[in-house]
Amino acid sequence: MTEGQLQTVATSRSNLALSRSRPTGQRRVKASRWGRSHLAACLLTVSTLLLPAPVRAAERIQFFIGPFEPTIYVADLEQFAATGQINRRFAPVASRLSASQLNELRSALNWRFNLNQTTIGELAYSPVGVRLLRRLGQVVQTDNRLNGFSALRASLILAAADSEGLTVVNILRQFPLRTIQLNYPLLQQLIQENRQFFQARDRTVAALRAAALQDTTALPNNPALDPRQPGPLTWEKRSLPLENPLRLFSSTADVYLPTLPANAADIPVVVISHGAASRRTTFAYLAEHLASHGYAVVALDHEDNADRFERFLLGIDGAPNPAILINRPRDVTAALDALEALAETDPLIRRLNLTQVGIIGQSLGGYTALAVAGATLNPEALAASCPSPVQESLSLNLSMLVQCDLLDAQIELPTSLRDERVSSAIAINPLTSHIFGETGLNQVQIPVMVVASTHDYLTPALPEQIEPFAWLSSPDKHLVVVEQGTHFSFLGGNTGGGALPLPAGFQGPSVSAAHPYLQALSLAFFNRYSLNQPEAEAYLSQPYLETFDQSPLRVTIVRDLP
Repeated sequence: MTEGQLQTVATSRSNLALSRSRPTGQRRVKASRWGRSHLAACLLTVSTLLLPAPVRAAERIQFFIGPFEPTIYVADLEQFAATGQINRRFAPVASRLSASQLNELRSALNWRFNLNQTTIGELAYSPVGVRLLRRLGQVVQTDNRLNGFSALRASLILAAADSEGLTVVNILRQFPLRTIQLNYPLLQQLIQENRQFFQARDRTVAALRAAALQDTTALPNNPALDPRQPGPLTWEKRSLPLENPLRLFSSTADVYLPTLPANAADIPVVVISHGAASRRTTFAYLAEHLASHGYAVVALDHEDNADRFERFLLGIDGAPNPAILINRPRDVTAALDALEALAETDPLIRRLNLTQVGIIGQSLGGYTALAVAGATLNPEALAASCPSPVQESLSLNLSMLVQCDLLDAQIELPTSLRDERVSSAIAINPLTSHIFGETGLNQVQIPVMVVASTHDYLTPALPEQIEPFAWLSSPDKHLVVVEQGTHFSFLGGNTGGGALPLPAGFQGPSVSAAHPYLQALSLAFFNRYSLNQPEAEAYLSQPYLETFDQSPLRVTIVRDLP
């Protein structure tokens, strides 16, 4: 089947989903003498490539290795997934996998994604989806060894439209060619890089943990000062209309105003920037905690919020424009401008300290926080790291799919997105490595905290937070590493993955385990740098974190990389 024919298959989503019949031909298994661990690594790595999530699976695949062409059949995998039974044809492969690897493979084959045909189609045709599938297609190829991009896109859409739904086995079954060929040399390279990637991460986290445990900071004896505890104040919530000139439509922020005596002045302000596909209510638990301690909190609603993503996934709105990477920091500026304007007529708003503002953001909100904190964009270095559509390259760092979007923004890129009113920043799971790079992050001069999660597969900890932490030139910087944490560990409001339905295993441990850490560390951080309370620094220490019940998470904080 030609590339053009495969494009037609993918484009004719609904009709093909109803009319396409399943191929029945079989081929003979060809012998091979693979080692147990090598074959296991190939099977489990291919599974990751077939779906945009960290699950594992295999296909009726041919591995071309010299004179050998070992083959695995979909029918055998179907039987194994449904019953756990291993037939004679699959036995030579299964014998090279351990019992735990077989259990893992069967679990992956039965993993179901609750995404319909429209949603998958929109994702697969979005700029990020196209970029991802083209890269995966270098490994998962057609039977004439061409990039499998179109075939992969067709199989995802057809599987989502089928009554069985989006399961790994069904994706394999719906592949529009009888044989999938694997680019085995590239697959070997990915397996090796994957192994080295996680080994390096684990070594680094262990070194950070060892360094943090050397901290001998003494904690205050007064339990009432513990920043994880709710504050004594109540608050009111107001709506704040915003006008960002870079956006077509106005937006609304939630403002949490603490109930303070009428003579209280210089009320500290914290802005919260949510991640893509989330809402301004996602971090309501954090806003309420800070407000109970006397902070006015502004929870923004960005253009790439959950409502926009839901419309996009339903096919009634387009994908967020890459210009959102510029619009987001400008939303922060628009919110502070709106409060300054309102302060002229509102006595309560007039009491807010809008000259020394803290900001906290997660994911793209973390990027937003660093941008207004002074990190500058680095399009030249980004262009050198982002492959052309013709010559794609695979990367274990999925955040590069978004970082490279900046190059597609049809606007003039500003040299800086800094807002001088922002005086301290917390960035949770931010993407930083190439969109800012060392040159850009070196421009951040204000106090900053970076939070990394070891099991974050979207903005991986080592390349996006831990290594870039060394590039920050601020003398007041803190790195927090959450072992077993994921990209979604700090989200609230039962949002899971925001507008994107995700398997529970992808979301990680219950968010209730992560919330107290963020509440305590953010309050201590802003007490130290917004209110200039030196005693708050004791809570930005490892001895303080050791007072938490660390299960199922283990959290480490350091000031410098060892």
